[in-house]
Amino acid sequence: MNFCASDISVIPHDSGNGAEADGFRFRRLCPKTDLAGVCQLFETVFHQPMDPSYWRWKYAQAPAGGSFNVVVEQIETGRLVGHMGVIVVPGARAGEALRMGQVCDVMLHPDVRAGIGPHSIYQRMNNALRQLAHAPSRDQCAPLFMYGFPGLRPANLGERIGVYRPLQICTEYTASQSAWAAFWGRHGPWRLRVQALPASTDAWSDAMLDAIWQQHCARIATQPERDAAPHVIKNAAYLRWRYLLHPQQVPAGEGGAPRYTLWLLRRYGQTPLGWLVTREQPQPVVVDSCLPPGPAWATAALQALPPPGPVAAPAPGWISWLPQTQAAAKQTPIHAVEVLGQPFHPHWTSPHFQPGDTDVF
Repeated sequence: MNFCASDISVIPHDSGNGAEADGFRFRRLCPKTDLAGVCQLFETVFHQPMDPSYWRWKYAQAPAGGSFNVVVEQIETGRLVGHMGVIVVPGARAGEALRMGQVCDVMLHPDVRAGIGPHSIYQRMNNALRQLAHAPSRDQCAPLFMYGFPGLRPANLGERIGVYRPLQICTEYTASQSAWAAFWGRHGPWRLRVQALPASTDAWSDAMLDAIWQQHCARIATQPERDAAPHVIKNAAYLRWRYLLHPQQVPAGEGGAPRYTLWLLRRYGQTPLGWLVTREQPQPVVVDSCLPPGPAWATAALQALPPPGPVAAPAPGWISWLPQTQAAAKQTPIHAVEVLGQPFHPHWTSPHFQPGDTDVF
């Protein structure tokens, strides 16, 4: 899969007034000169600090991936007042290669948020990203599927002005089970067993994790084309980048509990058939998974997990976005949307998103 390297240049927009007509320049982000400004913008908009090392991990270090970043620069002051980013990683749908582009960090400084019309800063920033992401390339690139996870208000706004297509409201499930079911799930002879892997590159190996992913691909290859959903390729390289090399992960041997734990799932005497990634703080969450399809497998996998540790926030058990039998469902504030489709894909099955597919878990 090829990703087009982007240079720093002004991006025209659809209004026909020129990219610099009203004192704002719409251009690609330059990591060498813009990083401090975009991190400051993040803090202004979200009231949270953004460390440059985290930004580089997020946008520049994904395996076999790439990124698109558009910034809005106030010409007179040189200040960055807007940003939209896209993390692009390898994906697939129905056996065909696909680029999966997660749109993140959509930011406008409070001083420039007036209006949502076609000539507004917000609309022009979206137009700039659309032109950059879907620009013709000399390389042979796989098709691009862009998606994001806004809250309710921005999701409704984006749908209203035609930059978002609703996919799903992300829903969390908390299983409630009897003491007998819990006991059998952890002690029955044919139960799934879990093994926590050390947070090290040697343990999170290509040989182990790529074999599990290939089994998963073989299972979904039998689906009818109408049921095929876009998905990220979650092989060993992806898992190491997303969880093991996360700037807040605690590597094995450095003391303290890891932020993310990778669990292998298997039956006694058999090779691993799947995995779970969990995080215990601020609440016990199954962040990601690779399982055989169906709610029964999700239920069995969650029953196999040990209860959350005593340091975890009070919760009735592990929370996940995996539909399960006999589980309480609760909609989250997170809305999954397709972004800036050219065209959109209303006939595709929605991706089966999990918390780790967002950039907030």
